[in-house]
Amino acid sequence: MNALWFILVIVALVALQSNLYKKNIFKNLIIEREFERKAVFPGEKTALKLTIHNKKFFPITYLKLQQKIPVELSMKKSKLVEKQDKVKYLHNTVLSMLPFQKVTRKFEVVATKRGIYNLFDGIKAFSTDLFGAEEYEVELPAPARLIVYPRLIDLKSFRLIANSLYGDLFVRRWIIEDPVIISGVRDYTTSDSFKSINWKVTAKTQKLKVNKYDYTADKKIVLFFNVDFHRYVFRVEEIEKFERAIEVAATLSVNLIKEGIPVGFSTNAICLAEGDYTFVEPSAGEGQIARLLEIFAGLSFLKKYSVEDMASYLSKTLSWGTDLLVVTPFVDEGMLSLVERFFGDKDVMLVYMSSKGIENVPHNVKLFYYSEEGKEIEVVG
Repeated sequence: MNALWFILVIVALVALQSNLYKKNIFKNLIIEREFERKAVFPGEKTALKLTIHNKKFFPITYLKLQQKIPVELSMKKSKLVEKQDKVKYLHNTVLSMLPFQKVTRKFEVVATKRGIYNLFDGIKAFSTDLFGAEEYEVELPAPARLIVYPRLIDLKSFRLIANSLYGDLFVRRWIIEDPVIISGVRDYTTSDSFKSINWKVTAKTQKLKVNKYDYTADKKIVLFFNVDFHRYVFRVEEIEKFERAIEVAATLSVNLIKEGIPVGFSTNAICLAEGDYTFVEPSAGEGQIARLLEIFAGLSFLKKYSVEDMASYLSKTLSWGTDLLVVTPFVDEGMLSLVERFFGDKDVMLVYMSSKGIENVPHNVKLFYYSEEGKEIEVVG
């Protein structure tokens, strides 16, 4: 009789704890994830940090977390990776948690391809009761975002573009200090104005510090990136040219800004970057470089506007003293005629990856061909 009562008590306790765990196991279970470096270049490493906080009295004897990761974010060193499909794979994390315990796990990630990766898929959590008799499942939100910039290439002939802006003599006399663009701070000298003192940093360091201003030029550039594929089925070589064009455009933008030339941006492509990217005002400084690289990271080969619509828009938008630099995967005479029609009174530089045969080049257009083999920009004509 005592044995029967003992069995009944055990069964009741198991049923009670099973019911309690079923109702409470995922309550106050907080999961967060973030990338330690928010933006990287292809081939660079970052860490995906997973933070789990069990904010309740119940211990979690078994917890399996399953998250979907884009295949472009390689986690080869992790042993708990399962293939799901060609787009994403599954990464598993198994652990146990004490009451009110916080656990942080880090996983090395290597970015392999340009893009903006928003991890919107929730993390699936699997657990059991205290004795492992029942299994429970829930999906918890834990968004994360990683920006993978386009690869910057070593343009051996970048100076051709710079010289085209100012002639053969590209010298610093064209560059002036811009009081709006602050690139950092430095120690105060007797020749500095009191207006340039950064009082906040001075108070923190107990030394006089002044703002260090970036340089800007008296001319500006707007880089227009064109995507105008005429088919809805894309060949591999076309997409490869599109990617090379993005790398060239990004490299030119960064190099020009580092020379002190304000660079703006416009495109007719659909972009995953946040904010308005149809027209970005020319600016210089590290902030502008980061903003443009993020836009380049999010560019797709899908068209939002036609080239003609964008040419009409830019012809009305570009201010005096702003030159136009066009980067396009290909160029034909139709595109050149648009440039001549809308920008006949302005010098336009056009960098392309391939052509459909060009015979008549407008007088105001300077053509540059990007040679994939030599990583060089060659002057055409």
